[in-house]
Amino acid sequence: MKVNIFFYMPEAHLPSPDRRAAWLPGQAPDLLAGGKSAAAQCWIYQTWVELQGDTKIELVTKMPDEGIIVTLGGVLHKHFEAGEKQFIANIVADFVPHPGTHLQIVQNRTHARRLPGSVFIPLWPQPNIVPRDPARGDRLETVAFFGDPGNLAPELANVGFASDLERETGARFVIRDASQWHDFSDVDVALAIRDFSHSQHLHKPATKLYNAWLAGVPVIAGSDSAFAAEGLDGKDFLRAHSSSECIKLVKKLQGDRAFRQNLVASGKKRTAPFSREAVTENWRLFCEEKLPATAAGWFKKSPVERRIFWLTQRLIFFLDRKIRS
Repeated sequence: MKVNIFFYMPEAHLPSPDRRAAWLPGQAPDLLAGGKSAAAQCWIYQTWVELQGDTKIELVTKMPDEGIIVTLGGVLHKHFEAGEKQFIANIVADFVPHPGTHLQIVQNRTHARRLPGSVFIPLWPQPNIVPRDPARGDRLETVAFFGDPGNLAPELANVGFASDLERETGARFVIRDASQWHDFSDVDVALAIRDFSHSQHLHKPATKLYNAWLAGVPVIAGSDSAFAAEGLDGKDFLRAHSSSECIKLVKKLQGDRAFRQNLVASGKKRTAPFSREAVTENWRLFCEEKLPATAAGWFKKSPVERRIFWLTQRLIFFLDRKIRS
């Protein structure tokens, strides 16, 4: 049975009219806003668009006083507390779990395993991915980072890395901005390295990995827990622990055609759960089954049970922040 579910985002974060038109066919690679607006449009608006006709949901710009509500915790005040007649599923995204909400939707499978009362739903793949051009054949001339420069390991952002890479392999290193995050047509290797520490980045998704898989491009990644949860080092992606190891791995990909082809083929086999169709189905099942059932269980709880829940949740979230720091 379909249940009414509200998708809430403040009006200030709604896409402008031209962006709304772009989202409808799923074409928004160069129309994203920044900060919380980008996250709200990606997680709330895009999901609402994709679920049209499948699930009985309503997009609202004012927080409903009652009902089942899906929202982005980052747009809520830090002291926000759900009302007695509300059940709120918080999309954590790159933010932190919100203690005033009931259910946390996280984008990292490892994080979901460690955070009680949470559910994992993959972030949407980049809209309208343009795969690597098959005509490039075995060429390895372009190594690219798809993301904000501030999220690239400093050792790789340094001009010295690009110089060393070109000197030793002949390949150029480029950083693609948001307007090009969908375009892998001229890319031969994707770098996905935030740093060379042992930080697991529990709040970050594996998007850079599966976008490259969908595009047919081999990936050299860092130690993110999301990558380890979704892929196999040496099988469908490569892990580097230093800038010099990055260059060695590029050389390996250049010199071993069969290894490179197997890496790409293995990556393609892992894309099924991360396609737009698969993520849509994931959300549909969540909204039609998991979310209504969990909300129904909450509304049956006694005042004492609810009080214990809120107190326990605050402790869990405190410990979660300690683990992530």
